Amino acid sequence: MELSYILKLRNALKPELRHMPLFQNGSAIIVENKEKEILLEEKVDREIWCLPGGLQELGETFEEVAIRELFEETGLKANKEDLVLIDVISGESRKNSYPNGDEVYNNTVLYCVSNYTGTLNCDYAEITDNNNSNFVLQKESRNLKFFDINNLPQNLMDKDLIQRYIKFRNKE
Repeated sequence: MELSYILKLRNALKPELRHMPLFQNGSAIIVENKEKEILLEEKVDREIWCLPGGLQELGETFEEVAIRELFEETGLKANKEDLVLIDVISGESRKNSYPNGDEVYNNTVLYCVSNYTGTLNCDYAEITDNNNSNFVLQKESRNLKFFDINNLPQNLMDKDLIQRYIKFRNKE
């Protein structure tokens, strides 16, 4: 597993600049089950629930990001032709801070999928920076669960993305 380009970039900066805000491009995906519940994952590092998703790797399309992240974080597989583009979300609502002090502004392409295969699995681990360039392999998710959109957990990240999804669904 290769150290991410973002971590390499941050480590190349002077120590006083390592936590300055950066732009990140990526995708998030809303997985709907037959009951129209949505899949959320509970993160290990922050004890919050969020949508599956992540950062774009060099040369990847946003669809490829969504499909890869969905599989890595949940064990589920989706095909490109089954992805439905909901919106592109950026700005202040996408500002995020990590436990190590890093700040980012995420430019997120949001997809929805209801046709998928596989079994839910949250064993995926990634390389993380616990601080001061102390890199460890850490499990990313604690739990995966489908939620009714009217009964979401209180400790929820990605509220802006879920609101866009609800608006999108209400227009159909």
